[in-house]
Amino acid sequence: MNKNIGFIGIGNVGSMLLNKFLELNLLEEKNVYVTNRSKEKLNNILKSYPKLNVCDTNIQVAEKCKNVFLCVEPLNLPNVLVEIEPYLSDDSYIMVSTTMVANEDLCKIHNGKITIFMPTLISLVSMGVTLAYHNEKVTSDDKNLFESLLGNISEVNILHEEDIRIAQNMTASFPGFFAAIMQEFVKSATQHSKSVSSEDLEHMLLVSLEGAARLLLERNLSFEETINKVSTKGGITYEGVKVYKEKLPAVFDYAFEATIKRYDDIIENTSNIINEIII
Repeated sequence: MNKNIGFIGIGNVGSMLLNKFLELNLLEEKNVYVTNRSKEKLNNILKSYPKLNVCDTNIQVAEKCKNVFLCVEPLNLPNVLVEIEPYLSDDSYIMVSTTMVANEDLCKIHNGKITIFMPTLISLVSMGVTLAYHNEKVTSDDKNLFESLLGNISEVNILHEEDIRIAQNMTASFPGFFAAIMQEFVKSATQHSKSVSSEDLEHMLLVSLEGAARLLLERNLSFEETINKVSTKGGITYEGVKVYKEKLPAVFDYAFEATIKRYDDIIENTSNIINEIII
């Protein structure tokens, strides 16, 4: 049995996955083959894991490994897949770490076993949700392999392919959205503070956020139940909640529209690249 696992691309996503899998002893260094356009990143990861097998080309990874993580940007993905396709077999299992490419387009290049997934930065602390879609050729053994790796650093949620673009706003994109929203929240609070620094306000907010998330999850509370427990009619929280319920829906609607449009644009651009390649 070929236990080798390949990683093509160790940028932000690829390096996060590789580091977590090795840190948790989910993979053995001697069974991992990696390649990346930037040799500097390869050298950096070798400092921590010197027994990794470094390959000079993407083709070498495909030749050595039945199971391959493709961790490259969506618009670069078609050319990488075309490059390695002649070296893939019917038994090859490709795990693509971006959902901004359609399975039907990937299958125009490699009509084999493909899982499309969207990891999350939150997995750096072994939390968060990984969204995934398995095409019909992915076997039970393949799914077990995928979920044994990703399930140890996050919750794995298997969805229909078309549902991922919405769910991604709640998972992979969330750290960025959350940081942007909370940054503005702290800026506003700072304007009304006489002596508490923005750094202290940010810290208090993060500690409260961590506690609030645990409270809701461990006590199985809905958002509405939590509001009712904290918000007393005529009180401080009540007045703030009224404003948020009035003003925020439009902001979130605009944000969803913008992200969905960009998601669709990238998928279309990737599809066009693939169609040009295979003509």
